[in-house]
Amino acid sequence: MTTPTRRSWARTGLLMAITSGAMFAQQPQPAIRSVTFYTIKADRVADYLAAVKELVAVRQKGGSERYFSNWLSLSGPREYAVVFYHSKWAELDLTPDPKLQSVAGESAALGARINATVESRRTVHASLESELSLPIPAGEPQPLARVLRTWVRPDQVAAFRALIKSDVLPAYKKAGAKVYSVARTRYGGSTFEYSSVTGLDKWADLDGETPLIKAMGGQAAYDKFLAKRAAMVSRSEVEMYRFLKDQSYMPAMN
Repeated sequence: MTTPTRRSWARTGLLMAITSGAMFAQQPQPAIRSVTFYTIKADRVADYLAAVKELVAVRQKGGSERYFSNWLSLSGPREYAVVFYHSKWAELDLTPDPKLQSVAGESAALGARINATVESRRTVHASLESELSLPIPAGEPQPLARVLRTWVRPDQVAAFRALIKSDVLPAYKKAGAKVYSVARTRYGGSTFEYSSVTGLDKWADLDGETPLIKAMGGQAAYDKFLAKRAAMVSRSEVEMYRFLKDQSYMPAMN
């Protein structure tokens, strides 16, 4: 099966080239999030980070308007998550960025260097659920991202979505959250898996009563919510990631 999980970084240079410019505030919200998770050889981490930083500089020099962000896992196995947004599935068809023709050779060489550092990779494509999410803000992400992965029971999908819409999303709005994004896996995993991402400025934001609990009306109300949710899901996992500014190509950098 030919999927982005088996494409080399030399070709990933092209995958990055089709990333949507939807991070701009004036652009429509993206519909698809593609995340490629990279495990880097233990003795090649510094090489990987240096080469991706150089790739960012090359893309900036070329004036590309197609963006990606890079994240380091702070929990679970050490891996890097490279995130792309798309407005439609057609954007996953690899096409060169015309603005990068003048730096095509440099991009290919850097892709080969990055490829040599990679031990394994996997890609997950998910549809963003706009009615269950806050709008994705423009500009640089918050330093940390908390990712909740939830596997919903097949007969409980409608109920789970209704619970997010009635309880969780209003609570995050009330709490003044900057980021709350829900996506459903379409390729690369179970289609009953939902990922919700919240942004944090620092680990200390997790100390004490969280804004979500407060917005729901306290611990008792939050416990009632968890009880309802428990009947709808088979399991959940939570991971934390740190934004890597030097290894990301964002609109503000262009």
